[in-house]
This record gives sequence, structure tokens and C-alpha cells, in this order.
Amino acid sequence: MKPTVAPQDYEEVLPLEAEEILHHDHVPARWSGAAWLDKTLEWVVGAAILAELVVILLNITVRVITGDSVLWTQEVSEIALLTIAFIGGAIAYPKGAHMSVQALIMRLPATWKPYLAALVDWLVFVMSAGALALFVPTLVQQLEEKTPILQLPVFWVNMPFSVGMVLIAWFALVKLRRQPWRPAAVGAGIAAALVAVVLVSPPLFYYASPNVLLVVVLVALFGLLFLGLPIAFVLALASGIYLYLGGISDVSAIPIGMASGAKGFVLLAIPFFILAGTVMNSAGLTLPLAKLVDALIGHLRGGLLQVVVVTMYIFSGISGSKVADVAAVGTTMRGMLEERKYPRGEVVAVLSASAIMGETIPPSIVLLILGSITTISTTTLFLAGFVPAAFLALVVMAMVFLRARKQGGVPSAKATWRARGSATFFALPTLLLPVGMVVGILSGFATPTEVSSVAVAYAFVLAAAYRRGSRRLLGDTLRETTTTAGMVLFIIAAASPLAQTLALAGVSQQIHDLMSGLGDSPILFMLFTVVLLVIMGQLLEGLPAVLIFAPLLLPIATDFGVNPVQYAMVLIISMGIGSFAPPAGVGFYVACATARETVENSLKHFWPYLVAVFVGLLVLAAVPWFSTFLPALAGLIPF
Repeated sequence: MKPTVAPQDYEEVLPLEAEEILHHDHVPARWSGAAWLDKTLEWVVGAAILAELVVILLNITVRVITGDSVLWTQEVSEIALLTIAFIGGAIAYPKGAHMSVQALIMRLPATWKPYLAALVDWLVFVMSAGALALFVPTLVQQLEEKTPILQLPVFWVNMPFSVGMVLIAWFALVKLRRQPWRPAAVGAGIAAALVAVVLVSPPLFYYASPNVLLVVVLVALFGLLFLGLPIAFVLALASGIYLYLGGISDVSAIPIGMASGAKGFVLLAIPFFILAGTVMNSAGLTLPLAKLVDALIGHLRGGLLQVVVVTMYIFSGISGSKVADVAAVGTTMRGMLEERKYPRGEVVAVLSASAIMGETIPPSIVLLILGSITTISTTTLFLAGFVPAAFLALVVMAMVFLRARKQGGVPSAKATWRARGSATFFALPTLLLPVGMVVGILSGFATPTEVSSVAVAYAFVLAAAYRRGSRRLLGDTLRETTTTAGMVLFIIAAASPLAQTLALAGVSQQIHDLMSGLGDSPILFMLFTVVLLVIMGQLLEGLPAVLIFAPLLLPIATDFGVNPVQYAMVLIISMGIGSFAPPAGVGFYVACATARETVENSLKHFWPYLVAVFVGLLVLAAVPWFSTFLPALAGLIPF
């Protein structure tokens, strides 16, 4: 989940390593305007992550020894989450780490781009300043309120939201100050005109039907999206416009909804899984896994490309981020693939297809979030994800097998049993991480948050044992995690009021009525939503699309007789296809940068794999068994 790299920008980013694209090392050194502020903010968010990590590990220790839990961890967790979401989300903004759609902007004349950039910064300023102003009365009301256990002032618990809005507004002004004066002035004029139009428009919609209002807001949403406004800010603005024009509710519900949307104990697993995956990537701990898989199946037709698929399947259970998987596995195996003369375009295709396959492998961040916003338990979703991913992995491996003779590449020599044993010995400590996480969650011994905290501790121990971590490993990985986790949690917070707004607008019922008018067919419903979700995955990336559409569509799927667990898997993979497929799929461009291949050549290799994965998705949509077998076997859902 990273910023979109448009096809037209590819020649500019190609010389960069995939890690540089992901980690944004090319942003200005002083992204906030002052070096001391940069370091202070990063360490504040990093300290929140570390403090919560210590608290969760302490809670696990106390529970194991005494059988009781530490009651105040929930309240501390809320403070940590709000700090990571809103201060970390603020840090992500000047670094360019927030997801946005650049496909249209990159096709515009170069002379237009400074004006659009200035307009985007002004809109971000308006949104953050407006949210702060709307939230101040709520903060004032909370001055006398106390939390139930620690008796902390609720005012201070919610303070990170206000601080985050102030920081975002400041960063927007800093970015505007760096712009030429003319684009900044024109952008200010256009932004002021747009705000004025919204402010004077409510009388026009007084007698308008909810459908008309919804259409207007959706037009505004996609208009802002294609202007290049970061998706999180688009979601928040769209919600505010709908409530204001319709007079349905107080617009202050938007910042309140954002602050509430970032709370939830399970969401702490997100920064922890990101941190664990970042440590594994930075310490180079993917290599033992790749060597083990190579020793086991590298001699098959397709050789190292088959190894890529299996390694991606295993590593998806560590990082939780599919784009991070592409960068980690691609850079780890790049030298081996080039040495054995595998076409770079084919490498890009297999990496991208494997990333789509890995969308449902625990501990996928999307699965964690889906479990937090729907009635399906995280344990059920984790169990359900294994078989669909394995099926798609076999589909991709079959394509590799069929194309191997034409594409070339030198398979590995068949390894001896001694070599396989040696590879297993060195890879076993790394393998224990995903296996331990899954077993811990599925056994009910620990929550996803607790398992993720143990995973972080284990990853640091493993890096030290392998002596692959530098002295700066903790600081570097924390710095990267503050940006990535902040961006993800900020999107979750911004999507929460929009999902509530769409529910208020009756969108779910309208979709239900539309599908009922077309024949009440579960198959037709599946096909319709698969196409819809692939398109939305392109426009909104995977995570925001899931946050918005999962609560709307899952109840409808149940009404049409579709198993909700099966539908959740289909929904996630559809979003994955959209977010990894050209022209706007960021994962595909990261794979291109990782393999050092052009987009044009990679596309010729990727289409057959994309078609194969889509056909595999249709099979998963038609056959519930793939998604329901393991949860039913575990007694979580009926057979």
C-alpha cells in the first residue's frame, strides 16, 4: 500500500531501487521545514509503537504467569493508536507516502502540474483546518471526562487527532511555500471557489432526493480523486460534503468518526506486523527461505520462477503487506534470476501475479481490518485464506510451467538430500515466524495483536542472531514503520465516516434492489461485484476499497445466499487484482522497478498471468469449498 507510480513516471523511477520507491528516501531531507521537528515527530510516533509493544508483551507475560490480563492496556492502546494514526499519518503527507491516483495527472501537460499540486495542497489545508475547527468543541466537552480505569482526561486521549490536523495544515503550508507564487495563488483561488460553492449549495439540495445528492457527492469524490488528492483526504471530504449538503447530520460527526475509526485493539496488530516485516526485509532474512524453496523445487520446469511463487506464499505470512512482499522477494532473488537468464519481464509478471495470490494469506492487513469492520471473526478469515491462496498459487505455477520452454531460464540442479537438510536448518528459524503467528492466532492462545507483538520481538532477536542487523536497525525500521503504519491507520480512520455515510444514504439497499431487479441470481451478483471491485481496486487501491465496500456488500451477499466467508475471499482477491493490475496498480510498477524492466515489455508478459488469476478468481467465486473447508473443519462455520 504505497503511493501510485504512474506508467509515464516509470522512466524517472526506474533507476531507483524498489526499496527507495517504498521507503521514500528521495523526499527532501527537511520535509516539515525544520530538521528538529522531523526527528521529534518520528521519535514520538516510534516511541508510541515501542511503548505499546512493551505494554502488550507485559500483558502476555502477566497472563501466562497469573492467568489474568492487565486491564488498563485497552486505554493505553487507544492513545498509542491515535498517535500512530494521526501524527504518523501527518508525517506521511509531506513525504508523499499517502496513496493517490496519478494516472490522469501524468497525462496532463507538464505546465499544468504545479497548479494541480498547489490545488491539492490547499484542499488538504482546508480539510485539516476544517476538521480541527469542528473537533475543538468536542475536546472542550471532554475536559471534565475521565477514562474508566486509569482516570486519564479524555481530552488528552483524543489530543493526537488535533495535533495531527495542525501538523497536516502546517505541512500543506510548507509545501505551498516551496511552490512558485503563481501556481500557489491560482490554487488558492480555485480552492476558495470550490469551498464557496459547497457553502452556498445546501438550499439547492433542500428538496433533492437522496439519490441525486449521492450522485453529486460521488462525482465530487471521483473528481477529487483524479485531481491527485490523497485518497484518505478524498474520503473525509466526500463524507463532509454529503452531510453538509443534505443537512442530515452535524458535520462535526466527520472528525469524531475519524477519531473513533482509529480505535480498536485489533488495529494495533497493523503497525506491529509492518514493523516485523520491515525488520525481516532490512535484515535480509528472506534469503534463507528462498534458498530452501530453491533446494526443494528449483529443479522443476520454470525453476526459480516457481521458487518465486512459493517464496511469496511463505513470506506473505510474515510481512502482512503485499507490496513489501514484492520488494523483499524481488530484490532478494534478483541476482539469482539474472544469473540464470530469466527474462526480466517474466519475473515482473510472476511477482505481480504472486502478490495478488498472497492477498488472503495470514497475517494479511486486509484480513485483519476486514475482521474488525465485519461480523466475521479474524480467526475464521485467517483460516479461510489459506486454500484460495494455495489454489491461485497452483494456477500461477501452472502458467510458469506452460511458458517455461518459450521464456527460457536455467532451472537449478536437483539438490541432494544433504543440501536440502542444510537449507532447512538455516531457514527453519525464519519459517518459525509465520508458522508461530498462525498457530498462535488459530489456537486461540493469543489475539492477533499479541501475536504480532511477539513477532516483532522474535524478528529483532533473529536479526541479531543472524548478525544481519546494523546498529541502526531499530531506528531505521521504526522510522519506516511510522510512515507506513501512519498512512494505513489514517486511511482506516478517514474511511470510517464515509462507510457510515454511504450506509446512511442507503447505498446497500439500492445495490440490493438493482440486483433483485436483474433476477435475484447469486451468480449474477458475484459477477457484478467482481467487476465492480476490480474497478474500485484500481481507483481506490485495495485497502480503502475494502473499507468502503465490505460493510456494504457482505450483508447483500448473505441475502443472495452467498456464504459470507467465501464472499470475503472473493472481495479481497478482486480488490487485489485491481490494485496490482495496470494501468494504476502500484504493485505492478514496484515489481517493474524491482526487476529493472520497462513497463511496456513487462506488460506483454503479464497479461497471460493476469487472465489466469482472473479465471482462478471466477472458480473461487463459483465453488465455496475453497474458502469454507478449513473454517468448517475447525468448527467455526457450519459445513
